[in-house]
Amino acid sequence: MKVGVIDSGAGGLTILNAIHKKQAYLDLLYLADDGFAPYGDKTREQLQQRLEAIGQFFEREKVAAIVVACNTATVAAIDTLRATTYLPVIGVEPAVKPAFRLGKQRRVAVLATPVTAQSYRLNQLIELWQADSQVRIMSSASLAYDIDAWPKSQEQIRQTIESLCEQMKLDDVDTLVLACTHYPLVKSYFVEYLGKECDIVEPSEGVSAQLKRRLEAAYPEQMSLAISSSKLGQIDLCTSSSEDKLERLLNWLCQPERVIEKRVVSI
Repeated sequence: MKVGVIDSGAGGLTILNAIHKKQAYLDLLYLADDGFAPYGDKTREQLQQRLEAIGQFFEREKVAAIVVACNTATVAAIDTLRATTYLPVIGVEPAVKPAFRLGKQRRVAVLATPVTAQSYRLNQLIELWQADSQVRIMSSASLAYDIDAWPKSQEQIRQTIESLCEQMKLDDVDTLVLACTHYPLVKSYFVEYLGKECDIVEPSEGVSAQLKRRLEAAYPEQMSLAISSSKLGQIDLCTSSSEDKLERLLNWLCQPERVIEKRVVSI
């Protein structure tokens, strides 16, 4: 069974790595939509049109399900994708529910792209789960884009994270929600500046579990066979930009040896 995973760049590899770790029997097709990046400065209408086209691409690739491994695309356009494809679609949401349960002093920072930070869905989740917690929504217009430019952008990434963390320290933040799938790729920097006493929450394991539930519901026989098989899944890396982007993606894979194909595609 093959699952398609989409993000604007490298960020969705945090989700793909979690899926590959928990469900190693699945073949995974990863699309880094670098040719349309960054998603954070696109309108809702542009993202809706783009995800519809990406859904058609995954249908042609004969995947069994689509994982939208991008917070911005999920909040802006996942409903459009679900309405225009017959495939099961799994999105990613900011992990605010577990964050509010973890918070020792109930001081939570949610770090997102500008689109996610201003989204109705994020604010709805916070209102639903925050109880008596204090919440600060923060955003960066550049961090996800800089992560895609790794390693030449490493110093800029460090400076951005240091500045963000200084603001969090002033607010005595004890729990940080990384509400963009790019951000866990540089989690070590957040740990460095905030210290281990600050809990850092991201959604990769929850998305992997939800994918398994959706696949078992949609394809019970195929999933039973796949789970019982000793076959290890393979990874196909795609970009909508250029070949040099493919080499950068390999930096973030937990098992790059599972990659069987790297290609540039047109969407």
